[in-house]
Amino acid sequence: MRSTRPPQTDGLLDRRHLLQRLTLGGLAAAGMPAWAQASGPGGWPARPVRWIIPTSPGAGTDVSARLFAQIAGEAWKQTVVPENRSGASGMLGLDALAGAAPDGYTLSFMSVSQFIDATLLQKYVFEPTKDFTPISLLASTPLVLLAHPDVNVSNVAQMIARAKAQPRVMNYASGGSGGLTHLAMEVFLKGAGIEVTHIPYKGSGPAVIDLLAGRVQFALSTPPAIVKHVQAGKLRALAVTSAARFAGLPEVPTMNELGYPTASITTWYGLFGPANLPAELVAYISRSIAAASRVGGTKDRIESTGIDPVLMSPSDFAAALKVEREQIAAAARAIGFKKEG
Repeated sequence: MRSTRPPQTDGLLDRRHLLQRLTLGGLAAAGMPAWAQASGPGGWPARPVRWIIPTSPGAGTDVSARLFAQIAGEAWKQTVVPENRSGASGMLGLDALAGAAPDGYTLSFMSVSQFIDATLLQKYVFEPTKDFTPISLLASTPLVLLAHPDVNVSNVAQMIARAKAQPRVMNYASGGSGGLTHLAMEVFLKGAGIEVTHIPYKGSGPAVIDLLAGRVQFALSTPPAIVKHVQAGKLRALAVTSAARFAGLPEVPTMNELGYPTASITTWYGLFGPANLPAELVAYISRSIAAASRVGGTKDRIESTGIDPVLMSPSDFAAALKVEREQIAAAARAIGFKKEG
């Protein structure tokens, strides 16, 4: 039996060990053809499947969600309809999923940001393993620390020097108060001993738009939303939060290389259904997406966007969520992190 004891991280997030321990490594050798059935239990899906995305269009979660919706539709030979339900840091989308019938025709592609809000918020309270049905942790990806070119900051050392000379004069955008990019940036700022003013947005998509326009100076975002802008010179990448350098931006150092290991906070994307989704259907959905995602061409499509397929089983995903909840709470306590407003 796999251990689900949280790794020792000095109270801060370290998802690398979690994913390494809980990833469903046996998928490729476990008989994929048997999983690639023409249809699921009871002929599911007999009609289009609603695919809720609890973020704004253009965000990293949105880009990845639409890619996996396409993969799912190809696997199921059925239309999968992406539906953005942003607002309240993603809680409106989660609320829509919680109220859906447990028949498999409403699913939601979430990121860790929504999970963080479900853990820390007082107004909206969700217990992911009770209010929803965890289906699969599909992928993970690092965050990229970004600067607008007009700031004239080319690396983290220059950013820190500027911030120390001008405390709270510079600002950074996040996808929402209490979300992953807010938490991750605050962990970095605490470790660096600097103060930069937080400007929260209603989603990472609007945050990146204003960063591109120069209305804000810094941000953290995922590769699917920003790699093309970095490559075009519209944004500068200062660091990545992954354990190793990100293949899409190989010249960009990691936070660990720069001496900020506690800021090595990556994000994940998972698929959920409403509570009480039948176990046989959950297993089919998880296995069919995993099988389709591991096919060479499809796997290349996923990795080309800057995300790594993880593809956990439902039981491993549920276990991972319990560990994650403890780690998020520990990270927040360690830096005195609180949702603003």
